[in-house]
Amino acid sequence: MPIWFHVANVLYVVSYLVTDMLWLRVLAVVGGFSSLTWALTAAAPSVTLIGWTLVYNTINVVQIARLWHERRPVRLTSEEQMLYTAAFRTLTLREFQRLLAVGRWHEAPAKEMLIAQGASACEMLVLASGRAAVKVNGREVAMLQPGQFAGEMSFLTGARTTAAVEVLEPVRFVAWATEDLERLLVKHPPLRTALHLILSRDLAAKVVGDRERT
Repeated sequence: MPIWFHVANVLYVVSYLVTDMLWLRVLAVVGGFSSLTWALTAAAPSVTLIGWTLVYNTINVVQIARLWHERRPVRLTSEEQMLYTAAFRTLTLREFQRLLAVGRWHEAPAKEMLIAQGASACEMLVLASGRAAVKVNGREVAMLQPGQFAGEMSFLTGARTTAAVEVLEPVRFVAWATEDLERLLVKHPPLRTALHLILSRDLAAKVVGDRERT
């Protein structure tokens, strides 16, 4: 029936006018089904038209599912929310969730060494609770509080660690293996930029704190 052909084209035109990608794809899928209805009810159905319309609709349905998943509300636990507030406020909640997904939560008692001086750049961590001391050649040069990072300089430069990090009181923290974090940041360049800014600010705060201590 010609009506389905016209309906399909009207839907395609409307889809090109909307600015929201999700609605664009939804309208394109509905238009595709209208095209299929027109093709299937034609006196001589075009197998080529039906085949390509199915391909386009399949692609759009997959993209709709991806967009819907990305737009779902992000729910954080109370602990994750506190860490987000302390260290990652400049990230979106979705970016923060992606970052946490490749990290691991750990706990450590007092006196445990989280990072050794002169170690290879294999891990970066951020404190969620507790305190730790940054030591160079056994001398304490800085104190890490919740929301502060350790191993970030080595992560940024690829060089060996220049200081050790020792737990002063029981801590809970998130650690990222350098390789896992790099793979994530390669897939999401904006997240790399945002994370580097956070780490740069953390390093600057430590430099200021070290000067005040001396």
